[in-house]
This record gives sequence, C-alpha cells and structure tokens, in this order.
Amino acid sequence: MRNLKNLDIEKSITKSKLVYSESWSDIFDTILLFILFSFLFICPFLIYFDPYRDYSKTGTEYYLLFFMSLFFAYAIYRKATEKHLTKIISKYDAERNRAIISKYCNKLGCKRAINSKELIIYNKSPDALALNSVYQSSRIFFLDKNNIYMTMIKKGRKTNFPVLFSQLFLKADIKKLCS
Repeated sequence: MRNLKNLDIEKSITKSKLVYSESWSDIFDTILLFILFSFLFICPFLIYFDPYRDYSKTGTEYYLLFFMSLFFAYAIYRKATEKHLTKIISKYDAERNRAIISKYCNKLGCKRAINSKELIIYNKSPDALALNSVYQSSRIFFLDKNNIYMTMIKKGRKTNFPVLFSQLFLKADIKKLCS
C-alpha cells in the first residue's frame, strides 16, 4: 500500500480527491512518469513526420505507432487523475455498503488493510504469473451516508505506475452491486 500519511477523510470527500501528505519521492515519481509518458506519446509523431523518411514506404507499423501514442496519452490522463475519487450513489446505508464492499473485495482475493467507520482500504498483489508482480494495487473507499467515494492506486518498488483499466471494472461492479 502506498504511504497515505495524514489522510484527511473530510477534505478528501469534500474535494472528491485524496488529500494526504506526499513525500518528495512520490512527487518526483509523478514528475518522472509524466516526462516518460509524454516522451513516449510524442515519439511516434517524431518518427512519422521525419523529413528524411521515404513516405512511399509507409506501412501499417506507422499507424500502430499512433495507437501506442494514444495508449500513452491515456496513461498520462490516468496518472493525472489517479487521486480523484469516483462518487457512487447507493440505495443502501453506509453499513450495508461496507458489507457489500467487503464481500466483493474478499471474493477478489484482496486483503483488508484499513476498515474504519468512514474508510476502507483493500490491497491486492498481482498473481504469481503477472508480468509485474512487484506492484500492489489498493482499492480505497470512503463511505458517507449512502455515497461511496472510491479510487484505486498502485504501489511499486521504484515507480508508482497508474492503474489503467482496473478502476473502470471496479467502478462498474460496485455500482451494479449497490444499485
């Protein structure tokens, strides 16, 4: 789990964004990933619009580079918005929502890290067969009356890459379970 030192639950719910004290290494990591992903986003354009390239030999590989560029643009977007909380309005109260979230996360094989009155955090390490088994994802839920605020972040050994698609599946599942 990423170090969420001085996590302010009330401000997080009000701002709909995780509010906590970040270390200098987290800030450096974010800047480094923005630079890396930006370079990887721009690189296909530099290759395609090379003035010395023979344009008569343009193959499908150049167009695949643009799809890779879109992937890195999405990664930049996810890194920029990884601390934003998604609001789900449930028809149940906070205690019932807590039970639903706990049952769902236990079914996924997540381990509970924090379970307080307003905050629930579940961690999950990737499978042994995963490519990057050093990354651990944390599912963070804030409960406020019948509202659920949630986000998903990753913690890695050296860099904290953004969660790209898992948060979309998590949001859809929780929304379906609480509606």
